[in-house]
Amino acid sequence: MTVEQARPDRLRFGYADCRDGQIHYRRQGTAGKPVVAFYHQTASSGAMFEKVMARLADGYDCIAFDTPGFGYSYEPAEVDSVGYYTDRMMEALDDLGIERFHACGHHTGGCLAVEMPVRYPGRVLSLAMIGPVEATAEQRAEFRKHFSAPFKPEPSGAYLDEAWRYLAGIGADQTLELHHRELVDHLRSWEALTVAFNRVWDQDFAAFHQRVDCPMLHMCSRDDVIWPFYEQARAARPDAEGVVVTGADFQCDVDADGVAGGLRDFLDRQGG
Repeated sequence: MTVEQARPDRLRFGYADCRDGQIHYRRQGTAGKPVVAFYHQTASSGAMFEKVMARLADGYDCIAFDTPGFGYSYEPAEVDSVGYYTDRMMEALDDLGIERFHACGHHTGGCLAVEMPVRYPGRVLSLAMIGPVEATAEQRAEFRKHFSAPFKPEPSGAYLDEAWRYLAGIGADQTLELHHRELVDHLRSWEALTVAFNRVWDQDFAAFHQRVDCPMLHMCSRDDVIWPFYEQARAARPDAEGVVVTGADFQCDVDADGVAGGLRDFLDRQGG
């Protein structure tokens, strides 16, 4: 065991290779413990899980990935489906030598994670989703109108204020530090965010959700924009566990204790 591996309190950074480029990740935890792989929402990065990982580091090996097009990961040439992200993330895990793991996805991250136990059977020990996107075709069409609009830099700089106000509307303004961090991530991924949202609304999440055969946890906050979908997910899969936390769309920062506590209680009963 190296000095780095012996320090579960230390956050480390690295890159894993996949077919099309390098996937950036944050890693914190204890070597030899069960791996928990985290997947972020649009248009955040793995930074959104740092507080949660710190709270789980004594008992788990936590890895938060930046989706292609976000954070410090490579810029994909084309994304034809959510499955594109899923496949590249599985390749990143392969490169890190990780065969079996617990998956935790937030919003868009849940959409890519929900495909993993279905398309890669036997590898996912459990699936946790914060804001599962169990939406009808009509709901997906309505959300596409509001969360897939083109966003790009322009000379007046008005897009900066637009992004700032958008993030405030979904709860990022609960602290200035959070608001600023999310703005930086939002601006970095100005091309990727529209693509990711459109692929989410294209996905038949419900079909994958029904086929998940590993232990499953749903989590959400009542002021999350995804709350109606969470209620539908609970009805669709009553066998899954459910935990209600706080923090609008940024539970992992605003209610890190609640999220980490709910995850630990769930994960501790799964083994791995």
